[in-house]
Amino acid sequence: MKRQNRDSETFKWGYKADIITACNCDWGCPCNFNAKPTNDFCEGGWAFKIKNGSCGHATLDGLGFVWMAKWPGAIHEGGGTAKIWIDENASKDQRRALEQILKGKLKGKPWPIFARTIDNWLDTSFVPFEWKFDGVKSHYKAGTEVQAALEPMSNPVTGQETSAKIVLPDALVCNELYVTSTKSFSVFTDGLKFAAPGKNAWYGSVKHGN
Repeated sequence: MKRQNRDSETFKWGYKADIITACNCDWGCPCNFNAKPTNDFCEGGWAFKIKNGSCGHATLDGLGFVWMAKWPGAIHEGGGTAKIWIDENASKDQRRALEQILKGKLKGKPWPIFARTIDNWLDTSFVPFEWKFDGVKSHYKAGTEVQAALEPMSNPVTGQETSAKIVLPDALVCNELYVTSTKSFSVFTDGLKFAAPGKNAWYGSVKHGN
């Protein structure tokens, strides 16, 4: 029997990770409820630090990555441009595994679904990865091109800090979202440029795989 090409072979993959999300929507993000984005277009994405995971024989423990994109309308309407940043400490096999996972080539959830909305993939970058996961004080930085720092939401009348939790039993990315605000959030690379301070953010923990 002819051996299957490695690029088309589907490896078993999965990971448990902490996640920090930021986008240009207002707090809470209507996209979480199958509604149109606040500004009728979407700019944002997800950052992850894997606690434990694997793809085939490659372990993914401890690696970080960021997946960012912009879409001219709602995500499901497609036409997106996306870029991935992966921790430079990843080995050749780990880099290949993560890139295949995040471009939706190895089935499972959620990445094949998002990949179908992307028309233009920018080149993946392998960069230094800074990460602090600490609730509303969480922040990350991937190289010099993408970063986010969180802060509490505040009541517009009293100025008092406030918190919220969204539970989505059938969610694609995360079932329990701890909603907060971006203190800073920016992506500046060729083909993908945006910033959204004071906008939607959330953090949580996820389990993805095929």
